[in-house]
Amino acid sequence: MFLTETDLINLRLTIGSKLNDSEIVEALLRDDILSPQKQLMKEGEKYYVCEHDVLQKDFKKTIISEGENEYEDTTRGRRVPFVNPNRSNHHNVNPFHKILVDQKASYLIGREPTISIIGAEKDSGKKAYEGLLSEFADEGFNELLSDWVIGTSNKGFECVHVYYDEAGEFRYNIAPANEIIPIYDSVHETDLQEVVRYYDITVFKGKEKYLRKRVEWWTKTEVTYYTEIDNHRFIKDMERPYNPAPHWWDITKLNGFEKRREKHSWGRVPFIILRNNSKATTDLQAIKGLIDAYDLLSSEGTNNFLDLVELYWVIQGYGGETANAIAERLRINRAVHVNDSAGKVEAKQVSLPVEGRIAYLEMLRRDIYHFGQGIDTDSEKFGNAPSGVSLKFRYTLLDLKANALSAKLKKAIKELLWFYTDHCNRLSGTDYSVSDIQLSINKTMITNDLETVQMIAVSKGIVSDKTLLSKHPFVDDVNAELIELEQQEEQNIKKYAEYQNLGDGGEE
Repeated sequence: MFLTETDLINLRLTIGSKLNDSEIVEALLRDDILSPQKQLMKEGEKYYVCEHDVLQKDFKKTIISEGENEYEDTTRGRRVPFVNPNRSNHHNVNPFHKILVDQKASYLIGREPTISIIGAEKDSGKKAYEGLLSEFADEGFNELLSDWVIGTSNKGFECVHVYYDEAGEFRYNIAPANEIIPIYDSVHETDLQEVVRYYDITVFKGKEKYLRKRVEWWTKTEVTYYTEIDNHRFIKDMERPYNPAPHWWDITKLNGFEKRREKHSWGRVPFIILRNNSKATTDLQAIKGLIDAYDLLSSEGTNNFLDLVELYWVIQGYGGETANAIAERLRINRAVHVNDSAGKVEAKQVSLPVEGRIAYLEMLRRDIYHFGQGIDTDSEKFGNAPSGVSLKFRYTLLDLKANALSAKLKKAIKELLWFYTDHCNRLSGTDYSVSDIQLSINKTMITNDLETVQMIAVSKGIVSDKTLLSKHPFVDDVNAELIELEQQEEQNIKKYAEYQNLGDGGEE
């Protein structure tokens, strides 16, 4: 649930309390937990881990009509549940949502983004800054980006929290959007003013254990901690010696003892919100109905096959025991002798409408990939035209979906790099600026490598080497590759100098 400062003021006026009172915190959490956005987040996460709605469907149970009028709920006609214990109850879960989300994340983050500094080639200070950022953007950084994209695809938005750990080290991690209430400015609704974060902890009373909520109310300068007590009331956390507290403390120690403690704050809320799109909708919302239909139809078909009696016998003109005896002879001897001319034994075969079911499943699959804006790699047409233009055409819908997130992702990454740059400036006394950062998202797609390499060779001298390296199919980490090329060039110069020296000595 997104809020503005105006919403917060209205809430205070409605409750008639001062900011940070128990009623304010309680009302915020209650409204957020029950909000449609948080319910959609739960659905997105459930479908990503293959906990589909079809798992709640009991195929042994159906509703039948009894009485004279099956459409009216009267004493003469009613609809009642009927349970068939012999009916199969198999559930097919088809993880289309997980495939599409992973496909999108791999497309955007499969290759590390290229981070460079404008003018680093001519300025040693900027070159050092570029080296710091390259070192910062390691495997853990790329793993965070992947989790960030997956989280925002499942939930509509995802959040990263920047902080200092107990050892004073700069850290960052995913703060699940399920636990976050962002509060923006009332004018443009783009500047993050405050963040309310809440999460459950386990507390014990004797041998009984209970879940209680902890709340952190972050502003641009401080954080206030609350804890839940009985009757869902909230009070300031008394276990914290400083409450409110700054974003972090700069502690000076002498002989292992604290000598001085200074307050510090970022000057902005240390949370970075990444929205999936402008409306913060999840990737599941557009295709959930289609996936549910596919799951139901696939499960129904499986249960019908499991319960199928391929051949059954129609025995007419005989009593119950005689019919049973005939059925037993058929089972054992595969034949029976009938004396009564009025009797009749006839075999019938059951067939299921498989072709129609398969055609409908194929249609649903096409719709899921179309409206989910992904690529069905099982399609027969996918590998028939390997040219670059044809392959790019196959990526059109995925590219459209990724582009909706790509610009927001670049902005969010720069925001994270702002915090790291501020940390480096304070630590080293430098004056690095995030405005010098040039960031490129290197999308991953199946391409014709030969065509790509030929285009790179032709573009040499027209486009910068860094840009060409980012497009090369053999390069995953552009910054690391540039360092390797520099070292290789230095070694070649050294070898050439040694060779020249040997040549000069030979002439003497």
